[in-house]
Amino acid sequence: MPRETRTCQNCTQFFVIEPDNFAFYAKIKVPPPTWCPECRIVRRMTFLNERALYRRSCDLCREAVISLCPQSVPYTVYCPACWWSDKWDPMEYKKNYDFSKSFFLQYKEFLAQIPHSGLQVMYTTMTGSDYCNLSSYLKNCYLLFNSDYSEDCAYATYLERSKTSFDMYMGDGCELCYEGVGLQQCHRALFSSDCYNCMEVYFSKNLKGCSRCFGCVNLRNKRYHIFNQPYTKEDYFKEIGKLDPGSYKALSALHEKTRTLALRFPKRFTEGIQNVNVSGDYIFNSKNTSQSYEVVGVEDSKFCHFLFLASTRDSYDFTMWGGNATRMYECMGAGGGMNSVKFCFNCWASVTDTEYSWLLLTQNSNLFACIGLCNKQYCILNKQYTKEEYEELVPRIIQHMNEMPYIDVKGRVYRYGEFFPPELSPFCYNETIAQEYFPLIKEQAIAQGYRWKDPEQRNYEITMKTEDIPDHIKDIPDSITNEIIQCVHTALSTDNRQLTTVCNEQCATAFKIIPQELQFYRRMNLPLPRLCPNCRHYGRLKQRNPLKLWERQCQCGGKTSSNAIYANTTQHPHNSSPCLNVFQTSYAPDRPEVVYCEQCYNAEVV
Repeated sequence: MPRETRTCQNCTQFFVIEPDNFAFYAKIKVPPPTWCPECRIVRRMTFLNERALYRRSCDLCREAVISLCPQSVPYTVYCPACWWSDKWDPMEYKKNYDFSKSFFLQYKEFLAQIPHSGLQVMYTTMTGSDYCNLSSYLKNCYLLFNSDYSEDCAYATYLERSKTSFDMYMGDGCELCYEGVGLQQCHRALFSSDCYNCMEVYFSKNLKGCSRCFGCVNLRNKRYHIFNQPYTKEDYFKEIGKLDPGSYKALSALHEKTRTLALRFPKRFTEGIQNVNVSGDYIFNSKNTSQSYEVVGVEDSKFCHFLFLASTRDSYDFTMWGGNATRMYECMGAGGGMNSVKFCFNCWASVTDTEYSWLLLTQNSNLFACIGLCNKQYCILNKQYTKEEYEELVPRIIQHMNEMPYIDVKGRVYRYGEFFPPELSPFCYNETIAQEYFPLIKEQAIAQGYRWKDPEQRNYEITMKTEDIPDHIKDIPDSITNEIIQCVHTALSTDNRQLTTVCNEQCATAFKIIPQELQFYRRMNLPLPRLCPNCRHYGRLKQRNPLKLWERQCQCGGKTSSNAIYANTTQHPHNSSPCLNVFQTSYAPDRPEVVYCEQCYNAEVV
């Protein structure tokens, strides 16, 4: 089919469906989308509560637990131990399909009847990690989200295969790292971002294969550098010895100096390595993948996000996880050997030929509109059918979805081919990751048809104010782990008003230092933080770009950057004339960074 421009049913803006998109939709037998790519990812995100945690009791064992759902929600909620146990049978909640009601209305009623898991984790793979969510294969971890195969880590999101690392966003194969964003295979990388295969780097950005570097930007395979200047080994350690990273005041000054320095160097228009024919940002080891963000090992796919476990192939509109997944469409939180799965949410491991289902466990196939099943096939609304009955009934349901569509409160129409309406989400907009990546204020969210949860009053009895914390880690007593410390979130600037508003609403107002955390700070000679874990998380989010692309021209002006901030160190192929290369980048045109195309960037840093 030829390229078509259509109007988004949600935001009413134009969006384009390319010929290869039509070919994919025909191959997996779905109609083209009626929502634009951005509205589609927001819709999926409104179902995923990552870090809004509450105390409640399990509705089965009655034990006090941590849960994604407060006690007030109109759902039955089991703790992970009970939900994953044999104490209940999801098949007992089976329903007959009712052709007198719309499909999504029936599914909404089904959701209200069947038990929900208090946390979305692969419980049988978790050891000593009760306060983590959307995770698997963790050991002795605390407040990790969307993370896997890690040990002795805390306060991190999207952390994979790592050990003894704290306060991270996007890390893989890291050890003894702290306050990092986009670190891969790093050891002792502190306050650094976008570094690969580095050891003992501090306050640095965009390093590869470097060791013992401080305050450096855009270096490759360098050692003993400070602020991009080379030193002998002896002089390097002499200069580093003059610094005092164990002091909070000294550390704050270093933060400001290195932030200013980084803006004087060019940034590559996109972040990623070992890619062929890709567009988006933070793409690694991928090919033929477009408009995708923070993905690893993705091929022949489009509109994908947060797929940190390779591989994913031949998939569109797939958000979160991956792990040997093929032909996924409009799915959120799925992976682990899945194939031909459409319109599903939080399904795990070896699910095939399945549509419109939630919270499926291992070895499921040929399911439609099911919840919580394991080792089942040919089921609809958790009711068992024969293969022949299933194959006769599913086409009738799809036809019924088209003939009797669901219409939400904003008049948006949901036929077969749409992901679940946001009205079916158990969570309010500001409880989900949609608020992190597409922040709204309450009035905006309600106007767009989303529910909103007003912040709960937190009446913590503060036992230590921030200004009373000793400046240096050497002066911190063991008793600090007994204190309830005030959070001061004024360290977040107001240049992004909506994100700052989000932080204010999510601020825990107070926090504690856990014993393993104190041990880590002492080992690494780091001062105690002054912000709660939530505010630290939103501070890291400010370091990543939005999930959006702009078309821009390379800012290389010939001998210098076009704004004269950076002087080129080598002659580029375009000589003294401005570079004419145009690209798509997640750096908005009004951003302060100097953004170069691949050719000009490599000329300066490789």
